[in-house]
Amino acid sequence: MELGISYPFPRFRAHHRIAWSLSQRVWGWQKRGGSKESPKLWRRAVRAINRDTSGTTVISSEFFSEIDIEKIKELRNSIKGKEIDVVFTLRPLAKVLSSSYQQYLKYGLKADYKEWLHSIFDVPGESKLNPTFWKRHMHGTVIANWAEVFGAKHITVIIVDEKRPEFLFDSINDYLRIPRETLITPNKRLNRSLTTEEISLLLEINRNFPKERSWDQYELFIRNGFIRELTDNTTVAEGKEFLLTPEWAIEKANNLGSQFKRELTDLNINVIGDIDSLDKAQVPSGESLLPKTIDINTAASAMLSIDKNLWGGAPLIWMRRNFVFRVRRWFKTSFSPKRS
Repeated sequence: MELGISYPFPRFRAHHRIAWSLSQRVWGWQKRGGSKESPKLWRRAVRAINRDTSGTTVISSEFFSEIDIEKIKELRNSIKGKEIDVVFTLRPLAKVLSSSYQQYLKYGLKADYKEWLHSIFDVPGESKLNPTFWKRHMHGTVIANWAEVFGAKHITVIIVDEKRPEFLFDSINDYLRIPRETLITPNKRLNRSLTTEEISLLLEINRNFPKERSWDQYELFIRNGFIRELTDNTTVAEGKEFLLTPEWAIEKANNLGSQFKRELTDLNINVIGDIDSLDKAQVPSGESLLPKTIDINTAASAMLSIDKNLWGGAPLIWMRRNFVFRVRRWFKTSFSPKRS
């Protein structure tokens, strides 16, 4: 606040729930426990933004990139008397393939990498497995929608330079006109990619996760349990392999990158970074073979991943059912006639 910038709802690491509240996107498995955020949260956020007179208010979530043009107009019309600027961070499409696939794996995806790549590239713009991929990654179309509503001069795209990790944060600090190193790369968690061994394990879990179990349980024990423990707190042993992307997929991604580059140039928006990098991405290439066995340390990390902090996120229905079961068992053992 002392820098003239406010970040409403600071308890959120990012404003994903606010974006879901606006879009009414289902978080989780739609028919197995997934839920929509109440529209009230978006209205609360709007009131907080409209009340704020400190200077600049920042709302940040990648899920805003998924909303359609009608929701973008609703966003604009909800915020009164303030100039709205929109900032996108962008990586070349080829560089997001592996990480995007792994994010969908953490959502319960059962397809291997090759099958998933075909699902998004056989008909670019469509994907039966993960329709949300193109909602956010058809970059020219996504940004054009925001430019249509807010005007090109209010749209800025920062193209990430992975050779300079500080570039993104320096660019954001400069954009907000605050001292450099105010916002810096967090280092509390590794947030690393999964190894092929860990991907193989997660795929097997997803394919065998019981149908009678809900999204709440998957999110608690798998997504926020053992997977987060692996990616955030467990370093990779020497010699482990990571996912490789086939050459054909890299070529298709770079071809689309050329299209996106033309579309963004035609929009006359503000671009920070190297727009020519969008169709020249180089990533580790090849065909990955997923192992059929895993290291015992990986299995141990998975088993040890549930800690006391996770229980705060346990679904109430699940906790109530478990509580009732325990009470009934206690009554049965305490008051049943004892045999002599």
